[in-house]
Formats: sequence, C-alpha cells, structure tokens
Amino acid sequence: MARITFRLILIFTAMLALALAIGEQARLFSVLGLLLILLFLIGELFRTISRTNRIVESVLESIRFGDYNKTIHDRAAGMGFEGLADSAQSIIRAISLAKIEKETQYQYLQTILEHIHTSVLTLDETHEPELVNPLALNTLGLYNTRKPTWEEIEKSAPRFAEAILAMGETGREMIQLSSTPTGKQLLVLVNSVKIGGHPVKIITFQDIEPEIEQKEMESWQTISRIMAHEIMNSLTPLSSLTETGIMLLEEEGEPKEVGSISQNTIDNLYTALKTISHRNQALTQFIGNYRQLSRLPLPQKKEIRVTDLLAEIEELYKVPCAKKGITFTLHPSPKKLSIQADDSQVKQVLINLVKNATEALEGLPDPRLNLVVKRILNQVSIEITDNGSGIPDEVLEKIFVPFYSTKPTGSGIGLSISRQIIRNHGGQISVQSKEGEGTTFKVALPVKKSF
Repeated sequence: MARITFRLILIFTAMLALALAIGEQARLFSVLGLLLILLFLIGELFRTISRTNRIVESVLESIRFGDYNKTIHDRAAGMGFEGLADSAQSIIRAISLAKIEKETQYQYLQTILEHIHTSVLTLDETHEPELVNPLALNTLGLYNTRKPTWEEIEKSAPRFAEAILAMGETGREMIQLSSTPTGKQLLVLVNSVKIGGHPVKIITFQDIEPEIEQKEMESWQTISRIMAHEIMNSLTPLSSLTETGIMLLEEEGEPKEVGSISQNTIDNLYTALKTISHRNQALTQFIGNYRQLSRLPLPQKKEIRVTDLLAEIEELYKVPCAKKGITFTLHPSPKKLSIQADDSQVKQVLINLVKNATEALEGLPDPRLNLVVKRILNQVSIEITDNGSGIPDEVLEKIFVPFYSTKPTGSGIGLSISRQIIRNHGGQISVQSKEGEGTTFKVALPVKKSF
C-alpha cells in the first residue's frame, strides 16, 4: 500500500510540473521530458498493481484448488513485495492448518462413530443422509454402500423410514424390523439441532432384541422360581396332611370300621381337612394373581387433563390420610397439561402407589405425603414422595419383580402390574429411596399437548 501511495504522489507531482511547464510555455524538450517521466511513473504504478494482483490471485488459487504447498516468496523475490508475500503465505498456512484440523476432527468423529455400539444417522435439511456409521448400515440392511440416499433407506427399511417421518423433529419409538437380518426390535431416538444455521436431524437407534430376550428369560426364570416355591409350599403340607388323614382312617392297610374311629381321630381329621382347604384357597388365589398379571388388557387411550386426574386421587385419599394423621399435599400442575392415556389404568397405578405410601407412613411421627407434577421436555412426571423409613437396597432391586412382597398379606403383583401399565402407555416408572429418609416413586408419561 505504501509503495502504491508513493507512486501516486510522484505521478501527481509529475502531472503538476508538466502543467506548469505547459502553462509557462517551456521548451519542448522540457515538456517531453516531464511527459516521459509521467508515463514511466504510470507504467510503474500499473506494474506494482499487476504484481500485487498476481500475489493475491496466487493466494486465491491456492484456496480454490486446495494447493496449500504453494510458495509465494518465489514469485515476489527481488520485486520488493516480500512483506505482502509473507502476509499471503501466512494466510495460506492458516487456512491449511484450519483444514488439517477440520479433517482431523472429522476423522476423529468418524472413528468414534465406527466403534460405538449405537447406530447413528444424521439427515440434512433436504432429508438426505450426511453421517452414518457402519452399525447403522448393517442394522438397516445396507451392505453395499457407505453413504446411502434416503430412497435407499426407504427401500431397505420402509418401516424405519415411515417412523422417522412420523416422529418429525423429535421423538422416541420402538420399531419392529422383521425385513432385515439384524434389526428386529429397534429403540429409535430422534433429535433436531441447528449447525451452522442449518437444521440437522440426529437419529440414534439400537437393536434391543437380544436385551429384551435376556430380560424376558430372566423374568420367566424368576417367575418360575417363585411359582415353584409357592406351589411347593402348598403341596408339601397338603401331601403330608393327606398321608396323616389316610393313616388315621386305616388299620393294617384296610379302612377302619366306623365304630372304631374315636372322637380324637375325627377332630384330627377335621383339622387336617380344614388346613388342606385353606392351602387350596391360597394356591387358587396365587394362580389367579398370575392370570391377572399375564392377561393385562391394552390401554384404551383418550385425552386426560392431569389436573383432573390428580384431583380425583386427592379426593380419594384426603379424608383417609387426615384420619391417620398424614399430611397430604398436592402441588398444582399446569391446568391445561394433558396426556393420552387409559383413565382407569393410570388411576389404578396412582392409587396403588399412594396406598403403598400411606402404609409406609403408619405409626411414624409427622408423616407427610407429597404429590408433585413436573413437565420435563415432552413428558409429564408425577412424583409420589413420603418421609417414611425408606426401602432397603436388597429389597429395592427386587421391588418390581412379580410376586415379590415384604408384606405378610401382599400378593407381590401390584408394582409389577403398575410397571406393565405404564410401559404400555410408552412411559416409565422408577423409584428412589434411602433408608431413614423416605421414598419417591416417579411415573413419567408422554405429554399430549400443552397450550
């Protein structure tokens, strides 16, 4: 810039001298000399601008074609443009380093995607795939491409493509993929973000069929052990009492005469038959509980306002809690918060949880029961908290196991049915407890709408 400014000053000076010479009618030789000097200075200015342009063009060409190894100093050597060349070389070097860093980050991201045990797929604003890891390709049955088009995904896994379109910008869904060899039961999560001002949809999914099968097997093994234990507990005394009854009514392998049976024998036989009847009733009730657990009907969903649902729960337990000295507090929720659920089934779950909480508070000083509703993203969380004695860790890990109960008269299916009901609604039920501090059950259900 200084070089060009200097030349412009010289040109202006030469033009001024030429104008004065012509005005004073100087000799022709002097006018021609000044004119030649002016032309020379103008030529030098154009040469300087041309050299500067060549250096700038060289930088732009390097950027355009990705040639970051070009040396600008060679073109500027001996021309007095070393400073400009240094600046241009610094620009090329900075761009080169930025590109290397970007490529390194991309390779780092690709390496992570290739080694994680979750399928990842990202879609741009035109709904075309950008990033996809090998596990996602295998799960969707795309074996002959590293970057498929959306049409290829629709052709290979139409159920998956339909679900992604139906979920829109965000969502969570279980998808059955029977058409692909590896993907059977997929848990799909969809989230949308903006990167560089452009919307990007991030889809993660995982084949959880093996985990489901493992959990089902463990559940059936647990149920089998519990059923075998309960049935044997009934059959063993039944068998023993039956043998005792036979011994009381026979002598030397033959039935006794009626007249030889004493009143004491009749009393003993009556007690044995009574006990057999009681155990038979208990076994029948146990089998009935199992049938209730295995035949839970699917929810008949409709739109329910959360405030109306909780108002009914409060009405049911306000008086009973007051009689027991329990402080029952219902924290208000947003009035127009709604869920899509089976009214009777969700009430059954909440009633069961509140009933368990009131039982845990019996006989304790200053018993308190709080029912709190929270909106967490696209879910409503209903929390039932008591300040009871809490649940021991060894009991807590088995609390949702069917037929497991610490109550003398408990069936052990209440919480199991509750969990199954909430899962059928697309939600989750969880518990947090600490001995001596109390227990909190959380029921999370998808939000229908919030005005």
